[in-house]
Amino acid sequence: MQHRDQNEDSRPQRGLERRWKRTAFLLLLNTLCGCALVSCMALDRFRAPQGDAFGIRHDRELHAYEEIAAKQHPERPDFSPVLCLEYSLKAHKRPEFIATGVLISDRWVLTAGHNVYDASEQRRVADAEGIYVLLGNDPNRPQAEIRVVEVHVHPSWAKGHQELKHANDLCLLKLAQPIKQLRPASLHRAGEERIGSVIWHAGFGDYSEREGQDPDALSRKHAGQNILDRVQSDLISPYGKRYYPGGLLAIDFDSPTGMKNSLGDRLIYEEEKILGRGQSEALPLDLESTSVEGDSGGPLFVLHKGNWEVAGILSAGLTEPLLGHIDGDYGDISVYIRVADSLDWIDSVMNKAP
Repeated sequence: MQHRDQNEDSRPQRGLERRWKRTAFLLLLNTLCGCALVSCMALDRFRAPQGDAFGIRHDRELHAYEEIAAKQHPERPDFSPVLCLEYSLKAHKRPEFIATGVLISDRWVLTAGHNVYDASEQRRVADAEGIYVLLGNDPNRPQAEIRVVEVHVHPSWAKGHQELKHANDLCLLKLAQPIKQLRPASLHRAGEERIGSVIWHAGFGDYSEREGQDPDALSRKHAGQNILDRVQSDLISPYGKRYYPGGLLAIDFDSPTGMKNSLGDRLIYEEEKILGRGQSEALPLDLESTSVEGDSGGPLFVLHKGNWEVAGILSAGLTEPLLGHIDGDYGDISVYIRVADSLDWIDSVMNKAP
């Protein structure tokens, strides 16, 4: 098996952003309340097992989701602050990985902590010198490429407390220069996410091996909608003698038949319990989607007082929401770190930096 630091390709391998979600290979198990979450490494040109769908509805075309991300609409979020991260875990090496982040000020990008540090595989956080932010909708032809100069991982995550139950999978990246051509996304500070409300999410997840896609190209930015099924805000993560508050948001990927509704059925697996209680509609929205590898660190938007705000950052997918589940298929459950619970940490990092 090819290791990530042995990549001889001239560009990043698709989907190698170390998503905490089950795939068919290289299972890195992490204990969570007696169950397991799974991280993964995708090989170049690996073709995953096929389910009824992958990431998007089987009866919709990928370009419809790409157009949503590329075109502004008054009734949808502005997806232009959603950025592609291209990076290596070792400074001065060619980029090996692709992930997603969101611009929250002209020099700060918010993403997932596991994109730059997985304690089960690394001795320390990835160097800033190996991380770049790509502007635009197509990472194969970026409008600009901006270097990262500082990496700030959530303190508890940096100490190795990396189970989902700690809800601390966050990282702030400071850019070498401000991005003036984009309007940063607003963070959801009110903490008023409503179960049953429509949300939008976006990222640069890997669809390159799907039918009709170029296997030698990075996937374009895409955005989809879903219904918010879970809001959990009673979690904590340790850091020395103190604790940081944390929370989670979760969505499931419903099938058009209504037969796969993971967070709405009566079967509640151990790993679902960390998400708390809620409800889930059985039928999907018109452009319903879930997350795939490469989307990690991408934002979940909620509508608050007429404005779309970032309420979550993609962290994980539950291991097996349904018996025999294939990653990205109907029934998939995506879990986001709840931003409202980590605002104190986010603000402290951004305010302290010169």
